[in-house]
Amino acid sequence: MKYQLHFTIPEFPNPNPMPEDYEYWVPLMKYFIEKSDTIEIHCWNEEKEVIKETKALVQDDPELPEDMKLTIFRGILTYDISHHLLYDHIAETENIKWFSIFLSKGDTTMFHSEHWGTEFFAPNLSEEEIAYITSVMPKDTNFNQYE
Repeated sequence: MKYQLHFTIPEFPNPNPMPEDYEYWVPLMKYFIEKSDTIEIHCWNEEKEVIKETKALVQDDPELPEDMKLTIFRGILTYDISHHLLYDHIAETENIKWFSIFLSKGDTTMFHSEHWGTEFFAPNLSEEEIAYITSVMPKDTNFNQYE
C-alpha cells in the first residue's frame, strides 16, 4: 500500500519559519533528489542573491508571473543543482534559501519542500520510506499520513 505524507516542522515566532537547525535537510533532500530528474524552484522576487545563485545553475530562463511576485525556475536536475541544494542551502538569514522546491521524475511528483524547508509533501510512499523520513526529521515534526 502507498501513502501520502504531509509533514511540518513547528513554526517559530519570527517572520520566516526557522527550525533550531537543519540537520534533517541533507538526508531528506538526498533521498528525494536520487529519485528525481526535474526540479522547480520558487523564490520571492526580493530574494535577489538567491535568485542570482539559482539562475547561474538552472539553464532555462526563469518565469516571472506578475501576479505572484515570485521567480520560478524549472529545469533538469543536474549534479550542480543537486550539490547546491544539499551543501549550500543556508541563506544569510539562516533559513533555507528557497521558498519552495518541487522534485519530479518525468511528470510524476516526488517531493515538495515549502516555506523555506519547514513544510513538506511526498506522495506514493511505502511504510519503509515513511519510517526513513520520520527517522531523519526533528522529534517535534508533525506528520499527517493518509491513503
